[in-house]
Amino acid sequence: MNFQDLSKDKLKNSIDKFNQQHGYKKTIEYFENDIIRLKDAEMSYYFAKDVKGANIRAHEQIVLESKDAEYCYYFAKDVKGANIRAHEQIVLESKDAEYCYYFAWDVKRANIGALEKVALESKNVQFCYLFASNVKGANISALEQVVLESKDVENCYYFARDVKGANIGALEQIVLESKDPTYISLFKELIEKNMQLESEMKNNTRDIKQFVKSFGKNKKK
Repeated sequence: MNFQDLSKDKLKNSIDKFNQQHGYKKTIEYFENDIIRLKDAEMSYYFAKDVKGANIRAHEQIVLESKDAEYCYYFAKDVKGANIRAHEQIVLESKDAEYCYYFAWDVKRANIGALEKVALESKNVQFCYLFASNVKGANISALEQVVLESKDVENCYYFARDVKGANIGALEQIVLESKDPTYISLFKELIEKNMQLESEMKNNTRDIKQFVKSFGKNKKK
């Protein structure tokens, strides 16, 4: 079958319709060899993900050989049986902070330390903030240092707002030094909110302790 005259979207739609009407076995028989011959990372990822019984290894090889960090990430995330380490290696070698972050966030058994190292070395403030905010096991202090050194007011505020264990004082200092009225106001609101939550937690703890103490007395009676 000649796919040269079809856009990728039209080709995907054709495969989807055929698959719905005739089932995955006929879809594989009719389309797969030609899709593999295209040697297109996007189409191989799509076919492996959406067509049951597709030749995962053949499509995976095309994606790996493409060295495309985006589709290596997608393949590792979405295709059952994908070689996680092989795709991860391509993403690491790309030095792309964005897809290193996505890989660490979305892919089970990802090497968080190695992916985080790329984000740190990139000095990309946005993805250092996102890494600290969303990736379990991230090195908060190291990622925070990149954000602090950047003096990026917006991401200093987001880091303080969203990252558990953030150094609020150091991040606040960057915001104050910026003299940016918008983020100074937002930071003030954030601190007031945190103080209110802390006060509520203390009150709740006190109430629980009083209840337990009272319950213990009543039980003795």
